[in-house]
Amino acid sequence: MKQIIIITGHNNFASGILSSLTMIAGVKDNVYAVDFLSSDNDNTLEDKFNKIISDNKDSEILFVCDLMGGTPFKVASKLAFTNDSYEVVTGINLGGLIDTSMKLDKFSIKELKTSCRDASIKSVIPLEKVIEKDKEEPSEGI
Repeated sequence: MKQIIIITGHNNFASGILSSLTMIAGVKDNVYAVDFLSSDNDNTLEDKFNKIISDNKDSEILFVCDLMGGTPFKVASKLAFTNDSYEVVTGINLGGLIDTSMKLDKFSIKELKTSCRDASIKSVIPLEKVIEKDKEEPSEGI
């Protein structure tokens, strides 16, 4: 069964992160961006999802959302509860999305969801600043 990713989020989050994914990993025909604009509501967002779903009948879908509890997450979750072939991950970042897009059609949709979460977590790495002190600074005078 074919797998697709639907990225969704507030304002231009989805189209923005898809643009970055495309720049780094190339065009992915099975990855879609659905922006939740200020002119949208639950129903218009669901209509956007349903257009992609109808164009990809019989596909497994991983909804990748920007933020837990937001409208994109709630609408994607509502759809996921109606179909066992749909899964949802929230809190995505670019590193996790790149990794996940490379794994489409290689795992079950549930395994892909877990892999997406794990890759996103692993790609958050704080910079550790290490300052090397000079061995001995020359002193002036006594």
